[in-house]
Amino acid sequence: MPTVAITGAAGVIGSVTAEVFDDAGWDLALIDIGGENRATLEASFPDAQVFDVDLTDADATMETFADVWEEQGALDAVLGIAGGFAMQQAVESTADDYARMMELNFRTLFNTARAAVPFLTRADSSFLLGVSAPAALEGQAEAGLYGASKAAVASYVKSLGLEEQGAGLRTTVLYPMGVVDTPDNRAAMPDADPSTWVDPRELADAMLYAATRSPRGHVPELKVRAMS
Repeated sequence: MPTVAITGAAGVIGSVTAEVFDDAGWDLALIDIGGENRATLEASFPDAQVFDVDLTDADATMETFADVWEEQGALDAVLGIAGGFAMQQAVESTADDYARMMELNFRTLFNTARAAVPFLTRADSSFLLGVSAPAALEGQAEAGLYGASKAAVASYVKSLGLEEQGAGLRTTVLYPMGVVDTPDNRAAMPDADPSTWVDPRELADAMLYAATRSPRGHVPELKVRAMS
């Protein structure tokens, strides 16, 4: 069975994605931060490897992927879902705001890729995905730093794919093109119609689709939107 590592695995998108890959017969390595998240993942996925790790810590991330390889003897796909969102005025944003958005969204992906790619490229064919956002493509009022950090994710993943394609690594940038239907978003926007939002399971299914393409059917970018 192939092995997938999922970062941000305890979040809404990450946990649904873990379910989809588990149902498809993949071995799971699930990564998130915090003891509560670890306990939740261990209860939900008793056969998975589960890690409590701060992905902004490069050494800890390296150790985590070394442990995945030691246990599984394989790593076929990595889904970099970990990240965060905050709204700030573009000019009024602080250096701390900048650092936090880049840490949550880009450094976590950067450290994950650096730790995972040496193992991914041991396989004849492998896959890595990063999650970007519409704000990275079009900008968004009061989300300039978020959009910038997600643009960094997209550019890095695309560049990584070009560098490592000779080693059999395919990369995909996933764009959830709209509000994702999560409990937090429903609470924040109680008057909105969530039927017009992106379903997390559709994102998970899209990731499985991209991860299982052959080199002759590679999907470098994938935009998922709800019909409204």
